[in-house]
Order: sequence, then structure tokens, then C-alpha cells
Amino acid sequence: MAKNNTIHKNLLLLSFLSLLFSIHAKLTLHPSDTKALSTLQNNLGLNLDTTNHLCNTEGVFCERRLTNNESYALRVTKLVFKSKKLSGTLSPTIGKLTELKEISLSHNKLVDQIPSSIVDCRKLEILNLANNLFSGEVPSEFSSLIRLRFLDISGNKLSGNLNFLRYFPNLETLSVADNHFTGRVPVSVRSFRNLRHFNFSGNRFLEGVPLNQKLLGYEDTDNTAPKRYILAETKNSSETRPHRSHSPAGAPAPGPAAPVHKHKKSRRKLAGWILGFVAGAFAGILSGFVFSLLFKLALILIKGKGKGSGPAIYSSLIKKAEDLAFLEKEDGLASLEMIGRGGCGEVYKAELPGSNGKMIAIKKIIQPPKDAAELAEEDSKLLHKKMRQIKSEIDTVGQIRHRNLLPLLAHISRPDCHYLVYEFMKNGSLQDMLHKVERGEAELDWLARHKIALGIAAGLEYLHTSHSPRIIHRDLKPANVLLDDEMEARIADFGLAKAMPDAQTHITTSNVAGTVGYIAPEYHQILKFSDKCDIYSFGVMLGVLVIGKLPSDDFFMNTDEMSLVKWMRNVMTSENPKEAIDARLIGNGFEEQMLLVLKIAAFCTMDNPKERPDAKNVRIMLYQIKH
Repeated sequence: MAKNNTIHKNLLLLSFLSLLFSIHAKLTLHPSDTKALSTLQNNLGLNLDTTNHLCNTEGVFCERRLTNNESYALRVTKLVFKSKKLSGTLSPTIGKLTELKEISLSHNKLVDQIPSSIVDCRKLEILNLANNLFSGEVPSEFSSLIRLRFLDISGNKLSGNLNFLRYFPNLETLSVADNHFTGRVPVSVRSFRNLRHFNFSGNRFLEGVPLNQKLLGYEDTDNTAPKRYILAETKNSSETRPHRSHSPAGAPAPGPAAPVHKHKKSRRKLAGWILGFVAGAFAGILSGFVFSLLFKLALILIKGKGKGSGPAIYSSLIKKAEDLAFLEKEDGLASLEMIGRGGCGEVYKAELPGSNGKMIAIKKIIQPPKDAAELAEEDSKLLHKKMRQIKSEIDTVGQIRHRNLLPLLAHISRPDCHYLVYEFMKNGSLQDMLHKVERGEAELDWLARHKIALGIAAGLEYLHTSHSPRIIHRDLKPANVLLDDEMEARIADFGLAKAMPDAQTHITTSNVAGTVGYIAPEYHQILKFSDKCDIYSFGVMLGVLVIGKLPSDDFFMNTDEMSLVKWMRNVMTSENPKEAIDARLIGNGFEEQMLLVLKIAAFCTMDNPKERPDAKNVRIMLYQIKH
């Protein structure tokens, strides 16, 4: 049986790959990209074959995009020319390629300045200009590239200060090594919560060490000494390293009393070492105690604010605690618009003071009086459930940052309730959007749905693979995915989330948490959950995006299968698999792509959790589906 399942899985994968390479539509490159690419070619010294489609050129990657006149055209999304012996300049026309996600030009001989127009590539996620001959200062507007995940400008001749490192909420890798930067490392680097690798070494006059040291570039300064972290070069090592003196070869032999003298000297040395060790150990214990005490006091001052002294702030978007002072008033929410109501409480919308119109969402969670003698058992259980969910929300989303996760901005504790403050998502939840589409009040084309699926997959990948310990959401569904101004998906509501140590494969619970229709079978049957349970829920969501119906829809209740997953499987193996596609999407030319996504959904909802792909592979499969 297991062998047949493996064969079936391999056949599905082969069919997925074969369809993937057969659905690229023959479109033309957008005129503005064609012109900009031609200018870049001349300035970089590239020899592109103009007889072929530019998007088929090595190093140029294009994707299908919707233009202003509601038609489709190819746009350049990646430029990868590593180690091509380029010796020109990077033209300011790079800013015309507004759909760029990656620029990789490392290991060439490019000269002159980095053009300031590069900040117009607002969707840029990877910028690799390492090991070239770029000079001058880095444009100060660099921090407007808030989607950057990878920034490497090491090995150039760049100068000036590092003030361009102001705000990079998604940056994971940063290297400015081996340049001529001066001044101090900006304190703003401490706020880059996603930063995992950074390197400031090789800048002789750079000062200051970021407090949140992680994986830095280091070098071996002495073969006999342990490796140390380098952030700013000091004086020449030969100047600071003590010189070792050696006795001359022809020194006279010691007299007869020398052995006794050497023995006494050795005893004195041993006594000195013991004394030094005891003194050092005592000093270490004392300093450790003092540091621990100070650290606990700092935690009380920072996080203890939620117990009456003010809000606990988790994001730099809120400049000061006074901005949330209106929530500490008795009638703080009286004049605000209520935008939702759920099992945990009410949600309000407000403008953040001093933010130039930035909107925030405030979730109010009522806290019944704990000392009420008449509190019923059911109410008591509800109280504990709400408090556990608040703690889970703060412990997880309060400490993590990713562009596809809804960040917790602040927490305010009051005697009768708790306020959780988030960024406001004006497009509401995915479930709200799907309901609007069903009622004919909004449109959600396939490109938007595919973008949403990619965003959720990227957020899951971060939770399951990049964060330690792993975080299992346990309640992934359209109602818990919010959509920002650009229809980018943000996973929200971490009230049921659990952290799972890397060494564990699963966790056993006493009851099931989640929403019917999205719960993995093994969790429902034997109360064991793992990251593969989230993958199952995501597979159901992929089915929802293509089918256009929620698992609770009456449509599935009237089928033989009485289940979205089982119905989807049966239709996918029938003679007409396109029957599973939302009727509103039929005829748009993307049917084959939607069938591919349904096949990925089938992978994700396998009954055996071991046969389901992990979040990274799901994200890669979705990313490979080109428009």
C-alpha cells in the first residue's frame, strides 16, 4: 500500500512539473522595461542577444503582470549577472524596472556610484553588489526599500557613514564589509528583528558594535587564539600583540642551586595561578549576579508596563508610550469605530497620534473579575482560555517580524480588559473578501489569489523553518489571514499558536484546537499536532482560493463526499478536473495554473502527514508557477 502511495505521489509530481513548463504565455516585454533594459545593457557592457526575446536571455527573468490598461505584459523581475567580467556602470534607468525583486551583480568590476534611482525599485528583496568597484556614498533613501531581505555591498570602495541603515523590517542578511565607511554603526540596526547574519568588518574607521550580535563575519587573528568577532579594524596586530622574548642560544648553564630555585619559582607560579583563578571565579560570580539582577529589573521596567505603568511596545512604529495614552482612559474606545467582533472580543479602528494618518486596529478582550464569588465554572474556563490566548499572542507575534505576519505593535493591560494593538489592514480578512466576491461586491482575479497563496506560504515557511523554536499556528484559515493595501497576505491571530522545540517531531494535547474543515485528520483522531497540521490547513486554503468556496459552504454538504478535501480529490481524478475551478475564473487563460495549485493542495492534504511537503517546498512549488 505504501509503495502504491509513493508511486501515485511521484506521478502527481511529474505531471505537476510537466504542466509547469507548458503554460508560459507568449507575451511581449513591457515597452518601458525594454527601453530600460537596453540602456542597462550598454552601461553594464552586456552583450545581450537582441534577436531573441529579452526574457529568454540568461540572467534576465520576467513575470506576467497586469498593466494600467487592464492587459497583461511581461515585466523584468530579476537581473542576475554574477561573475560576468562586467566593467561598466549601473545606469540610473535601473529605477524604471519597478517590478524588480532581485539585482545580483556580484564579482564584477562595476565602477562609479550606486544610483539613487534604485530606491524606485520598491519591490526589491535581494540586492547583491558585492565585490565590485563601486565608490562614493550609498543613497540615504535606501531605507525606503522596506522589502529587502538580503543586502550585500561588501568588497567595494564605498565611503561615508551608514545612516542609510535606518529601517529595514524584513532584512535577514546584511554585509557592508571591506569598504571605507566611517562613523558609528547606527543604533537603528538593533531594531532589525529579522536580521540573522551581518558583517561590518574591514572598515578601518568604523566605530560601534550592535548589541544584538548574531552571526557576524569573523577572522582568525592568531592561530593560537580563539576566533573573535570583527566589526571595526584596530591597530596593526603586530603593534598590539606582545612580543615573545627567547633566551639566547649561548646562555650559560645554571649552577647547582638552580633546580631548587626553579622549584620554588614553579610553586610561586602555581600559587599565583590558584589565587588568580579563585579571584576571577569570585569576580565572575559577583558580576554575573549583578548583571542578572540588572537584567531582571530591566525586564520589569520594559515588559512590566502592561501591569498598570503603561503600554508594552513591540514595534518602532509607535514612537512613544504617550501615543497610546488615549487607551488608558475609561472612555478611550467610546468614539472609535467598531470594525469586528469575534470569540475573543471586539476590534476597533483608530488613527495613531503623530503618525500622519497611520491607522491601527485595537482588539479589546474583556477580563471578568477573578475574585467574583458568583463566577460560574463555564465563565471561569472562558476566562482562562482568553488569558492563555493573550499570553500566546504576546509570546509569539510580539517577538517575531515578517512581511507576511501581522505584527503586534503594543499590549495594554487594564483592570477590566486587555488591549492588543495591530496595524490596520483596510482590505479585511481573506474570508471577508471571498464573501464580497460571492455577493458580487468585489473582484479577486487569479493573479491576486496566487499572490495571496504565495504570501501565506512564505509566512508559514518563516514560522516553521526560520524561527527557533518552530511555531505551529494551529488555526490557519481565511478568517485569520488579513490583506494589506497591496493585497499582500498577513497571517494573524496567534491565540492558539504553540512553540515546538526543534528536537521534537510532534506534541500531544488533551483536546483539539482549530476550526472544523481545516483540522488535519491525525490531530483530530490521536490529538498529535506538528508543523504538518499547518500544511494540511494551508492545503485546504489553496483549495478555497481555486474553488471559491469555504469548507462550511452548503455546496459540500449536498455532495456525496460532504467534505471539500474529498470532493476536490475526486474531481481532480475525474475526466473534467476543471469542474473544481471557481466559475468566475473560467476563461481567463490561467486554468492550467489553477489545476497545478489544486495538485499542490492535494499534496498538502495527504492523509499521511509524512507524505505532505514542508512549508519551504510548498512555497517553492507555488513560486515556480509563472504567469
